[in-house]
Amino acid sequence: MEFANPWGLFGLLSLPTIVTIHMFHRRFPPMHVAGLHLWGAEVRVPTAGRKRERPPLSKSLIFELLAALIATLVLAQPRYGDLGNVTHLIAVLDGSASMSAVTVDGESVRDRAVQEVRRRMLAASRGSRVTVILTGPRPVMLAGPAVEWEQAEAVLATWKPALPGHDPVTALDMATQLAANGGEVVFLTDDLLDEDAAFVNEIETIAVGQSLGNVAMTAARWTVDSTTLEGSVFLRVANLGARAVTATVSGSAEGEPVFRSEIKLAAGEEKPLQADVAGGLGRLRVDVTSTDDALAIDSHIDLIEPHVRTVHIATALPTDFAGTEALQRVLLVLPDVDLGASIDKADLQIGRATDLPESRRDLWWLGIGPVDTSDEARQAAKDLLGPYLIEKRHPLMEGISLGGVVWGGVQETNLDATPLITAGSRMLLSRLSGTLTTALMLNVDLGRTNLTESPDWPIFLSNVVEQRRDALPGLRRWNYRLNEDVEFRLFEGAAESDELAQQKLTLVSGERVRQLARTPVVEVPPLDETGIYSVRSGGDVFGEFAVNFFDAAESDLTKLRSGQREPPAESELPEYTIDNPFTWLIMAGIFATILLAFADWHVIAQRRVS
Repeated sequence: MEFANPWGLFGLLSLPTIVTIHMFHRRFPPMHVAGLHLWGAEVRVPTAGRKRERPPLSKSLIFELLAALIATLVLAQPRYGDLGNVTHLIAVLDGSASMSAVTVDGESVRDRAVQEVRRRMLAASRGSRVTVILTGPRPVMLAGPAVEWEQAEAVLATWKPALPGHDPVTALDMATQLAANGGEVVFLTDDLLDEDAAFVNEIETIAVGQSLGNVAMTAARWTVDSTTLEGSVFLRVANLGARAVTATVSGSAEGEPVFRSEIKLAAGEEKPLQADVAGGLGRLRVDVTSTDDALAIDSHIDLIEPHVRTVHIATALPTDFAGTEALQRVLLVLPDVDLGASIDKADLQIGRATDLPESRRDLWWLGIGPVDTSDEARQAAKDLLGPYLIEKRHPLMEGISLGGVVWGGVQETNLDATPLITAGSRMLLSRLSGTLTTALMLNVDLGRTNLTESPDWPIFLSNVVEQRRDALPGLRRWNYRLNEDVEFRLFEGAAESDELAQQKLTLVSGERVRQLARTPVVEVPPLDETGIYSVRSGGDVFGEFAVNFFDAAESDLTKLRSGQREPPAESELPEYTIDNPFTWLIMAGIFATILLAFADWHVIAQRRVS
């Protein structure tokens, strides 16, 4: 027998105290009188005092002793063997996809981890509790805190680890914080942590993995030719096992075969694969099969056919404008560009810097100098050789260096604008302020500069077109990998129509539905489940995209192993410990009660004598 609060046993001192009080308790024999007037003072003669007598075996004595014994046991909190020794097991489970690998005996690594938790909970005493935490970029408490094993087991039955590789430190930190209130932590994974990993010397780690072979698709891309609308699928297939294999790669749409190919892969080899597909398929499922493939999540992917996002450009430059030919030469080779758009329907207008555009949120404008076409202003313009200060953080300046560029025809301007390229105090490229239009101003005379002959000219125009394309409403991409940010523009302008603004924007995948904020630019949190997702505005489908698993490091199962790392030995505790902060108050109360009882008995005895 053990006691959680051994100091409570001092309450047993109350038992002899009660017996002693009963031994000296004065008991008067019954006396019968005919009337109270016969009960005179001479009858009530005080005795010399109390004397010790044999305590009677009365109900009062028995109940008082029993009450004192029960109170003592409550304070001491006895423990008989393992009874009452309740365990709080905090199980941290590795949520990475490699935990779903199937071993040679047909058992998954995930099943081994769950069985270890089950074994521990069935061996624990009655009333023990368990908390289950899953590792991930954002750790998840799958069951708990501190629930019964039956409840946790039901939740674990639905657990399917499928995350890319990640650091478990955040989940382990959460577990150790829970264990601070009492509990033991065990981390179940498929490989032992490095010796210098965080928490490695603070918790017990059990690895239940096994070295296995695996064939995986590590990358995929689907492109569509905007002219022919024909598509091409690019894949990378890797053999991450220790022996050579022959893999079969097949693609299908709505159950109908689209392509099929066999490739031979040596151990550790990765090969690219390209397949031409017809346009209009919508969706494509690609599978890779092999005799040495232990992980299913990286053996099949779903792809959504990309949509052509054409940028409609209207040029309002006169035919004799300097640099028109250089401008047209670059725009004609850019993909998915329509140069025949009318001014009122164009996504991007290119005109002279002197003709400022109207203010519209759905309009982009590029104005090319000279800013002032008068002869006097042109003669006063400067030709600059640098140095140039470039706002590298702006996406329009990506890849721009301006090495060896002579910026000709630079004029003084007093426009309210944000500079992107400057030379001294002169703004060479700027974005105009005070207008809803995304308006860019090139302070240059293309007839006096070699900018159009430098590599920066096509890069700049391509950046402008691609930034305009990204700003168009609709999905920007249709195929993502797990935990990748998804962002798209829902509408252009300050607000939608009242009818559309009242519709809910939701993200649907199977039976899972989550609501999205209805803003001009929608940001979807990183998704941790593969599959097809549809964005719906009310009852209408705004767009669809696919999320797939691509993680070559996580797909490599040859590194998995089994093992156990015990936590450090606990420091030896004294034989008795005071585990209740109120123990000293309880002890003081017990002694005070005993002293008061004796004091009361002594005072009454003195009064009897006097």
